[in-house]
Amino acid sequence: MLDSKQNDTLILSAATFLACAGAVVALGTLLLVLLPGAGSGILNADVLHPSLGITAKTAWHFSRSSGTVAFLLLAASTIWGLLLSSKMIKQHVPAALSLGMHKTLSWLAILLTGLHALVLLADNYYSYTLANLLIPFTGPYRVGWVGIGIIAFYIMVLTSGSFYLRKRIGQKLWRRLHYLTFAAYLMATFHGIQAGTDSGNLGMQLIYWGSGFLVLTLTFQRMLVGKASANARAASRGRSA
Repeated sequence: MLDSKQNDTLILSAATFLACAGAVVALGTLLLVLLPGAGSGILNADVLHPSLGITAKTAWHFSRSSGTVAFLLLAASTIWGLLLSSKMIKQHVPAALSLGMHKTLSWLAILLTGLHALVLLADNYYSYTLANLLIPFTGPYRVGWVGIGIIAFYIMVLTSGSFYLRKRIGQKLWRRLHYLTFAAYLMATFHGIQAGTDSGNLGMQLIYWGSGFLVLTLTFQRMLVGKASANARAASRGRSA
């Protein structure tokens, strides 16, 4: 029978496996869209696969759908992180699983965001270059809001990567760095609303407003928990003095 530590390790390994599986599926989908134009890096009318249902609009549809899934994953990661920090799920979910899920959601959001951007290289309507996707405020479409989305992506990579630097930089600095997650979420939300062609759709509005309400509510709840903990520590120090 596995002890608690081995069980946590097994759970974390399972979460990591799910993240890798999601990455493989997403990358496979991207290859399906781009092949056989992968050699040139751009999909055009000469390399379409009508038999596979790939048309001139496939890249655009894939960018929209992957962007939507990426935002859902980012929102889920932000909400899950707030639940973790407020200890609301500590008694119900093993620590290794809860942390593994948080990392998984974060990296899958990054992966899908990357696909959301890269597939624009195959779009026939707007002529995006790799530089446009890497350098904010240089693209051909809604430059400001797309630029904000690119910055949000970099913040997502930074905060997710900080998980592996936690011991080196210390808990205090890591926590402050992790607060940038809120900036990434807000920037991604405004990017989606202002640059997304589906932002007027009722379903997308429910996603934006619904996730925003949850993030705001859990943030206030986390602030109240933090204040209560600080007051308790202060009272404890006063009694011991």
